[in-house]
Amino acid sequence: MAMCDELGDEGRMEDYVVEVSGASLCNIKTHDGCTDKEKEYVEKMSKASDSEVSNQLARLSKMGDGSMKPDLKQWVKQRVAILKQLAKESNL
Repeated sequence: MAMCDELGDEGRMEDYVVEVSGASLCNIKTHDGCTDKEKEYVEKMSKASDSEVSNQLARLSKMGDGSMKPDLKQWVKQRVAILKQLAKESNL
């Protein structure tokens, strides 16, 4: 059975990919694919200095390897993805 048949609609497939890979579909410029929580984090970190973004990225990247509840680990991965976009935008 193909994955698309097993998971059904496109929304469930996107949820699966995000959950398993830790990828975030959140676009920091358009907010497309962002949850409300991600939008708030984008707004907060958009006001942060380059060094704050860099420090948070380093801190959260290290945390991602540790053991924690799955929902917290997912939130760490989502924040890392947002910070990477902000860092790329600032050429960090």
